[in-house]
Amino acid sequence: MIFLLKNFRKKSLKAKILIILFIVVVLFLLAYVLYSNFKPDPPAEYELANVSYGTMVNTLDVNGTVESEYCDNFYAVEGVAVEEVLVNVGDKVQKGDKLATFNTSAVSGYLSAAQKEYNEALSEYNSAKGEAQSSASEKASLEKQIASVNSQIAAKEKEIAELEKSASNSEPVTETVTVSQEQIALIAAQMAQNGATQEQIDTFTAAASQVKIPAVSEENSKLSQELIEKNLELAQLNSKLASLQAQNAVTVSGDSETLLDALNRVVELKKKNYDSVKEVYDKMQNGWFADCDGIVTAVNIKAGENFVCPAKESSSSLDLSSLLGGISLDSSALQTVTSLLGDSQSIPSGIGVTVESYDDMFVTVTVNKSDLLKIEKGMEATVTSLDKEYKGEVTYVGAKAVESDSLDLSSITSSLMGSGSSGGAIVKIRIENPDENVVIGFDVDIKIKLATVEGVLKVPVESVLYDSGTYSVYVYNSEDGTVKRQTITKGAIDDTSYEVTEGLKEGDRVVKSPDPKMEDGTKIKEKTA
Repeated sequence: MIFLLKNFRKKSLKAKILIILFIVVVLFLLAYVLYSNFKPDPPAEYELANVSYGTMVNTLDVNGTVESEYCDNFYAVEGVAVEEVLVNVGDKVQKGDKLATFNTSAVSGYLSAAQKEYNEALSEYNSAKGEAQSSASEKASLEKQIASVNSQIAAKEKEIAELEKSASNSEPVTETVTVSQEQIALIAAQMAQNGATQEQIDTFTAAASQVKIPAVSEENSKLSQELIEKNLELAQLNSKLASLQAQNAVTVSGDSETLLDALNRVVELKKKNYDSVKEVYDKMQNGWFADCDGIVTAVNIKAGENFVCPAKESSSSLDLSSLLGGISLDSSALQTVTSLLGDSQSIPSGIGVTVESYDDMFVTVTVNKSDLLKIEKGMEATVTSLDKEYKGEVTYVGAKAVESDSLDLSSITSSLMGSGSSGGAIVKIRIENPDENVVIGFDVDIKIKLATVEGVLKVPVESVLYDSGTYSVYVYNSEDGTVKRQTITKGAIDDTSYEVTEGLKEGDRVVKSPDPKMEDGTKIKEKTA
């Protein structure tokens, strides 16, 4: 060391200055290295959020498919000759634009057959209706006659009772006698001459043979003869009553005419079927024209070719029990109804062209039962399509019926009888001011605004940690710059916030997007924009 000092003194001033500078630089570098290796890490920076009262909006997130509010499907009957097709998929059309033309001569038989079936059903119904009205009139007449005969029988029985009382009062009655067969035969012959049926005569003969009258003395022979006459008259009245009741039993009332009810349903069914076929046929015969401004989304016809249905559904037999709706028919009436129904095979038809309107568009979504109970018509919604948001409104909440695209007699029957399967819980949201980013057939995201809650204490969603059923946040202590993990009780949630019901107070500051591994007392630094 002494040697170094002696050598240093011998150096020139310039050399001494250089040596001193070198030593200073070395010492500085050494201090920097030591500081770099042993200095404490700076606090991590985090964004902080204020815990405050505000408004929360509860939403339901769903997905759905964009559809047109107005969709016009043009149906063609299989086998029809296509003459012209003037549109392609994607073409925009205006109301009144011609879409296609046809030669319908090859399929006119479908319309004729449907009209013939309807006319036959209507004729059968009108005939049955006339018979029912005649039967009702006849029944009323028979019931009036029955009432009159019953009245006569009651009066005759009263007369006989009085005569028998007189006989018993005049002398003791110990025996009874029957009416002679000669008297019975004489009256039966008179009945035959008056036009009575053999059944009526047999009924009278059986009743008269059972008549027994008190045996009285010769002095009272006049009373005895009168009793015989009255009893024979009563037997004739009972015979007449039995005949009238038998006629009444087989006479059908117009009010309870089950066959007429069944035939009326067949007429309605055949009329609905005929109208459907005629609508399709008339449109093909006149040519197809757009009913609205829109876009062509399907073309299943080709000029110069006969139409073939793009998709055929298997035809099912007509459910006769659903048509009758509990009406019970005898074998003869059932055969009549079955004959009128004829073949229940569907008329081969399908969609030839589809035009959908772009003026009004909506999204159809399917929701489960619990979510359905939360949704009401008129609720606001946000629709996101191709990263662009649109305002929307719930316009329909309910069950969507499944409809068939073919002219299937079974489907028509189900519609007529008010039956049909359900497609689930359907909700429709109308899109306000759609543009080119809203594409028919595309899936979109929807947020339905269920409820707005005012005055709730809330924290940002990204501040909340979840672990084993527990929710927590890191609360910032502004005095020493440290954090502490705090368990909270959450309430409602929306897109951006959690409601806090316990664990925090207004004015607390919490860490956004915290490191879940942070320990209590960890120092942090607030990140500024």
